Amino acid sequence: MTKHHDLRHLGRALGSAYESLLCGRCGALGRCGCGATARRPVLRLRTKASVPSGCAACGARGAGMIRQFESGNEAAAAVLATTLYQALPADEAQAGRPGGGRKLLAFSDSRQAAAFFAPYLESSHATVQRRGLMLEGLRRATARDATATVDDLIEETVRAAAEAGVFHRRDSRQQRRREVARWVMRELVALDDRHSLEGVGLFGVRLDVDPAWRPPAPLLELGLSAEECWQLLGELVTTLRHQGTLSMPEEVDPRDEIFDPRRGPIHVRRDGSEAKLKVLSWLPTRGSNRRLDYLARVLGPDADARAVLDGCWRFLTALPDGWLTAMALPRVGQVYQVDHTWLVLSAGAPLLRCELCRRVATASVRGVCPTMRCTGRLQPAVPEEDDHYRRLYQEISPVPLLAKEHTAQWTSLEAADIQQRFVRGEVNVLSCSTTFELGVDVGELRAVLLRNMPPTTANYIQRAGRAGRRADSAALVVTYAQRRSHDLSRYAEPETMIAGRVRAPYVPLGNARIDRRHAHSVALAAFFRQAKETSGTVWKTAGDFFLGDGPDRVRRFLSPVPPQVTASLRAVLPPQAQAELGVESGAWAQVLCDHLETVRLELAQDVATFEERRTAAFEQRRSDLAARFERTVNTLTRRSLIGHLANRNVLPKYGFPVDTVELRTAHCDSQVGARLELSRDLSTAIYEYAPGAEVVAGGVLWRSAGLYRLPGRELISRHYTVCRACHHYREGDESLEAACPACGSAAQGPLRQYYVPEFGFVADHRTAKPAVAPPKTVWGGATHVVSLGIELAERRWRSSSEAVVWCRSGSRGRLVAISEGPAGSGFLICDWCGWGASNLGRTPKTHAHPLRRSPCEGLLRWRSLAHGYETDILELRFDVPNLSRSVLYALLEGAADGLEINRDDIDGTMSGGALVLFDTVPGGAGSVLRVADRLDAVVDAAVRRVGSCDCGEETSCYGCLRTRRNESHHDQLSRAAALTVLRRLSGLSGESRR
Repeated sequence: MTKHHDLRHLGRALGSAYESLLCGRCGALGRCGCGATARRPVLRLRTKASVPSGCAACGARGAGMIRQFESGNEAAAAVLATTLYQALPADEAQAGRPGGGRKLLAFSDSRQAAAFFAPYLESSHATVQRRGLMLEGLRRATARDATATVDDLIEETVRAAAEAGVFHRRDSRQQRRREVARWVMRELVALDDRHSLEGVGLFGVRLDVDPAWRPPAPLLELGLSAEECWQLLGELVTTLRHQGTLSMPEEVDPRDEIFDPRRGPIHVRRDGSEAKLKVLSWLPTRGSNRRLDYLARVLGPDADARAVLDGCWRFLTALPDGWLTAMALPRVGQVYQVDHTWLVLSAGAPLLRCELCRRVATASVRGVCPTMRCTGRLQPAVPEEDDHYRRLYQEISPVPLLAKEHTAQWTSLEAADIQQRFVRGEVNVLSCSTTFELGVDVGELRAVLLRNMPPTTANYIQRAGRAGRRADSAALVVTYAQRRSHDLSRYAEPETMIAGRVRAPYVPLGNARIDRRHAHSVALAAFFRQAKETSGTVWKTAGDFFLGDGPDRVRRFLSPVPPQVTASLRAVLPPQAQAELGVESGAWAQVLCDHLETVRLELAQDVATFEERRTAAFEQRRSDLAARFERTVNTLTRRSLIGHLANRNVLPKYGFPVDTVELRTAHCDSQVGARLELSRDLSTAIYEYAPGAEVVAGGVLWRSAGLYRLPGRELISRHYTVCRACHHYREGDESLEAACPACGSAAQGPLRQYYVPEFGFVADHRTAKPAVAPPKTVWGGATHVVSLGIELAERRWRSSSEAVVWCRSGSRGRLVAISEGPAGSGFLICDWCGWGASNLGRTPKTHAHPLRRSPCEGLLRWRSLAHGYETDILELRFDVPNLSRSVLYALLEGAADGLEINRDDIDGTMSGGALVLFDTVPGGAGSVLRVADRLDAVVDAAVRRVGSCDCGEETSCYGCLRTRRNESHHDQLSRAAALTVLRRLSGLSGESRR
């Protein structure tokens, strides 16, 4: 291995990835409480004690002014994955494959995290690879002369890339030059300016000066030298380049997606910006801008900086064949761009670094830092040896990397194809969710990256065991601990994860919804067997079965239920489930037949919609569009029947989700949608698939456009209200009483109404590429207790300080999860077509049907989204004061830590003055029942976790109490409030149980 590839550099690389606590206004690096610059990992900077209250450079204050340049977890994981991937040896047997057959498996607990990481890693690695090649091209271009033009750089980078095997053999010279020209121009307007080649000091970029030009006299009169005049003007023009106002070579289209999210062409004029027309203003439209701020700091308080800036504009636009090139645009008039042919590139220029914001520069005017509002001074500097990106660009091996996600969002056939491509070496990195843990042999694999700490030791063993399965291969497993409670506790004691105890799997048999699906499987197996034996009929696709007479034949087969089917159900189902499903009466069969009819209606409507659009496309002579709609119909009708039944909740499937709904994507403009099955349990889908929400799947960004509605079917709707005083939940009709029956308070919350989106959701037909940061799911809303269930077991615990806790636990507690949107006001949903939106400034008069895309004038109503379900539940009542959500979330973290329960499998709420813990798995998995039996261990673990966090006691962080699901309560969570109660509960002992 080379020095760079030495895996001891992984820690240094990770630290460099977090050089990103930046001011949202001026981009300056933040400072921690001790005054050290923010070059330490965010693990220490993201606490309340160390995050600066304001920007030291520009004075901006408030948490909103401090941001991370990149998404921390994604950036850190990408740095680790890139470094690890570069360190892997090539596979001689797959030398002709991408990356020389290198393979890396990356695991994530979250399906969305795994889906986003694949395109993010591929994009970030491609950026690093291109920058390495451009740096080599610059070295060659400046081998004879000290400087090079943009055209010189493009030519030499093409040669370097060709030698590295980046291009296909059949790519023409023009194609290669066009591709490299895109890279170079993207680099010259890079958004990540601190990590770009120019930002780390490897590229020097300046504007050439014609010897015949004379500097403007007014600047000379202000005391600037001729050289300083040109440097000042060059810095002012450079601000335009950094904003994307740069001309392009003929072969580069400024509207190319490589320039996302700032596609061009972008122009500038003297005064008056117009964002919609992509026109910037040289002078600030209002307030200040970077040019005026910089000029004011260079010239001092006595100068009229705005007048000088205006004079600079007149001088630059009057230069014959100067830095700014003019053009006329309709509706705008004369505008300008920076002429890229005047740019001069150099390597190895002396570096300057701001003592405050740490920005790198290659030129200085009176030592003033060009960062907006930064008061620091530029000082001579030497390259930093521990700068990860600087080292990476210089030493990276230009091997390609192809990454794909492998999650349950793909159809089974597509997932199998991706897996085989990985085994053959055609895919280098698989970003996987938990679906890849069991029973998967991916052949020769030397390394695995765990992007978060697995929930349990069993998960860790399964994921780590993917590598090193061959006797002659050594395996490396790298685990990245995110800043959250579970990860940090295992990071502090890694042996508890690596060598911990593996619990025997436990599956409760009394889940009626899972039992119902097994009853369906028994009945349908008997039906398919009888159909083949009697008539030779075999259904393989959803279209054959549902668009034919399949559902009707099932109804006839089960009327009445054959005795052998009833006997089979008696043998496999628990007695309690038999009674609940109505095995003896045959009631379950009617439910199955009705369910099949609903699925038939859904498929028939989808097919009819696309047939209608196909016909319209033919009439418009759009044969390409008509062919696409025909392929979509084929996709819908030719899906595997068994898979379609499982996806529509008829048959059991992996993970046994009990109420899954789909985000429909087959109608969208990306052909990837036909190969996806975006289904989630309804309790999660009301957040992740809610109108306006975004998800990543198949390397594409999908946005939910509304709810799917069936003709002749209405969504279930109820009124509900939550007491502001005790959080007691009630639902019913609009006649709900004003006073709370639990506490008698008149401070009742508003009366709202919800829909149950049981038919699923529809994606917007327009798709996009994933952005730099992953789409954020807004968990606006809460889960409320409808009833505690039946057959509750009671137990009393007493602490050493005589504090008492009463526990009531049992199964079949009734909960309702309610999603109320980002602002808590719900979603605007159409009564006719299901179109939906959130966070709208005003109610639109019209909207488009999310499937047909035709205008719709249906009535829009504000509604929440809800899903009711039964699960295991635990109610805790205390005789100690100051009970709060802080105590609730501390106990949940303690349960996850002390009992090795996946934190995503349990949650809690407050209701009627009590804390209620529940299993998030519909039907229950017995997790909170274990909490009731081991409350002493849960409290001890909660005290350790919350007491050892390094954030301020008056607040909280993701290392102790915060999670993404409780973000609406973050401002209420306090470590001190939790510890005050928990310490009174230490030394618990169980007194009685009944």
